[in-house]
Parts: sequence; C-alpha cells; structure tokens
Amino acid sequence: MPWFNLGNAAVSVGLAAAAVDAAVRHTSAAQLEHLDQSLSALPTIRAQLARMSIELAATRAYLTQAASRIAEPAEDTVLHVLGVKAAANDAALSITDTAMRVCGGAAFSEHLQIDRYFRDARVGHVMAPTADVLYDFYGKAITGQPLF
Repeated sequence: MPWFNLGNAAVSVGLAAAAVDAAVRHTSAAQLEHLDQSLSALPTIRAQLARMSIELAATRAYLTQAASRIAEPAEDTVLHVLGVKAAANDAALSITDTAMRVCGGAAFSEHLQIDRYFRDARVGHVMAPTADVLYDFYGKAITGQPLF
C-alpha cells in the first residue's frame, strides 16, 4: 500500500500541475475582445489561478513529506501513507474542476487537454483504496481505533 498510494498521489499531483500550467497559459493568452485584455486580467480569474497554484504547492509538499516518511519511517508514517493518496486525489479533483471553469468552453478543446486531466483525475479518486476508505482509516488511526 505505501508505494501504490505514493505513486497514485504523484500521478494526481502531475495531473493537477498540468491543469494549472494549461489554465495559466490559456488565461494569459486568451483575449476578451470587448475589454481588449486577457482573461487573466480579471481579478476573479487570477484569484482562481492563485488558489489552484497554492493547493498544488501544498499537495506537492505533503507528497514530498509522505515520500520522506516512507524512506525514513517515523511515528506518523502510517498517517502519511493513508492520507497522501486521498489528499492528492481530492486536490486533483478540485484543481482540474477549477481549470475547467476558468478556461470555459476552451477547456473542452483538445489543444489544452484540460478535459483529459479533469477526466483522468477522477480515476485515482475511485481506485481502491478509495479516498473515502482512506479517510475512514485515517480517522480510525487518529482516534486510536484498529484499522482493520
């Protein structure tokens, strides 16, 4: 489970990173003709891009910490193994959903590939052990209950 969860989390982080990059590129280049400015000139779009980027950075940091705990086990290694896949899967869902919204209809075009990242992010979330199961195990672990 440690290696599968870590690998699955890494894929989710990669999908989220690709979605952030594509959304930033698109919103920086796409023009609002009636305003003669890019989509990223809108404060609401910039705020969403910022949220995506911060969530990605936090998730990457958690992935790095979980990997270090697996490499050098500590008292909280089990929590990292349980939490990293669920957290990264949820972040990928959130980030790819936001990327779809900030890019609008263009997100469905093949050249951005955001629609693919959006779809692929859902795979990790439902792949066993699912995020819901991992959250339950994590909850058991922090409340002193047996995992199995």
